[in-house]
Amino acid sequence: DQYIEIQTLMSGYLLSSQGDRMLMAHSVEGRFPFLDDELVTLANSLPAAYKLRVLDEKHVLKRVAEPIVPSEIVARKKQPYRAPNALCFVAGHAPAYVREALSETSLREANVFDPKSVTRLLDKCRARASDGDLSNSDNMALVGVLSTQLLHQQFVASRPGGVRLGELGVDVDREHREEVLA
Repeated sequence: DQYIEIQTLMSGYLLSSQGDRMLMAHSVEGRFPFLDDELVTLANSLPAAYKLRVLDEKHVLKRVAEPIVPSEIVARKKQPYRAPNALCFVAGHAPAYVREALSETSLREANVFDPKSVTRLLDKCRARASDGDLSNSDNMALVGVLSTQLLHQQFVASRPGGVRLGELGVDVDREHREEVLA
């Protein structure tokens, strides 16, 4: 499982798109200490009991860090790395481009999402923005809608002569293409 993730996601996705490309775009050379060959070899040689401890993630790393890292950091729960949260797009300080991209006019022009459904989602997200209690599915839905709208503005609406969505020629399901196009 972990081996497959390392082989498929590490270099092709995580390191390239979220590491090297971003760093090199700003002339910064990144160092990834946990990918050091010797450290990986050492970690792989540790007994499973050290690596897999129920409710105690990163046990060995925490024990090593205890003398030099504040205890509240060592004890802190693991936090996932995520793209920008929807809350930053619905709070009072949301950028103007967000309001424009999610406006009823822009949604109708793109003709990808139902404007009323997006408005309901936006209202729901705004209502929960104050306490930060936004579900993962609502978060992903809003960020997905916003991303799609921005891509539409950048690559479809801005093309000379315009391109209608049906003319893009993307096969979502090649196996059932006739059913999809019907």
